[in-house]
Amino acid sequence: MEYVIFDLEWNQPFANDISFMKRTGLPVSGEIIQIGAVKLDDNLSIIDTFSMLIKPQYLTRMHKHVEKLTHISAADLALGVTFGQAYRSFENWCGPQAVLLTWGSDDIVMLRENLKLFGLPSRIKHTWYDAQLIFAYLQHGNTQQVALGKALEELAITKDDLPAHDALNDSIFTGRVCKAIPLAEGIAQYDDIVKNTYSPAYYPEALSFFIYENFTDKRIVLHDNRVRHAHCPMCQTLLTMEKIQRLSGDKFLSLGRCRHHGLLAVHWRIGKYMKRGNVLRYYVTKMLTEAPEKLQTLYAERTEQNRIKEEAYLARLASQKQKDTVS
Repeated sequence: MEYVIFDLEWNQPFANDISFMKRTGLPVSGEIIQIGAVKLDDNLSIIDTFSMLIKPQYLTRMHKHVEKLTHISAADLALGVTFGQAYRSFENWCGPQAVLLTWGSDDIVMLRENLKLFGLPSRIKHTWYDAQLIFAYLQHGNTQQVALGKALEELAITKDDLPAHDALNDSIFTGRVCKAIPLAEGIAQYDDIVKNTYSPAYYPEALSFFIYENFTDKRIVLHDNRVRHAHCPMCQTLLTMEKIQRLSGDKFLSLGRCRHHGLLAVHWRIGKYMKRGNVLRYYVTKMLTEAPEKLQTLYAERTEQNRIKEEAYLARLASQKQKDTVS
């Protein structure tokens, strides 16, 4: 068996800039500029490496933070290949049997977004595992996020002066972590490890995507009928919606039923941006996906958690009102 550990670096839009999503009409948060990977044998020893720079077609101005972090300049990327060329080379390099691993799920989400962005089908049918989850579970008995650098420190693994935030180097570091833990044991328990994990990497792909902008008050966004109502992507029937539930921060989820195509999930995310004249405005994205059991469970859990929070809040208000009345 061969393992392929890969890592991606990507450019991102400048703060408060929603033109990328508007231009593409897709829920894309960045454009990949580097693919790096290592191939491991059964003993988790490196037997081959892969690294390729990609010339961006959409986000052609390097974000200052990304350039500082990766030390990749616009001049470097000008010599890169297209995403399609890089991805096809990566697929061929992986081979048909390799097991894929990444540190965290962000790379899988970004890869899926960019495949959609460039209209490329993925021929990779390999199984994928999140090495970060396996590490956290085996070392700490939980699924909390752990920075790759922290994992290296914990296992006393040297970086050999290789700079971080290079896709190939980060793949090498992840490979060293995998070799230092009982990886096979983690893979054997992986279904249990991810059972209560709700990363977008495990969500279905978008069936439809919308963006609404120019809201002056964040609190009114989800009360807009254009935003809160949703139609079936297959037949345009108005969905019968459940109550919208907050997942975390400005991310929300609901379930909607089409009488022809069954249950669908509706995802919202609210953000802010600056209009010309330095005027603050809010936008919201709405994405419809299939609603597998994992998303239905997440919705049920958040519904109950939000109910408990709301009841506690109302109880505090009632108690305070009673105190004010007495005094």
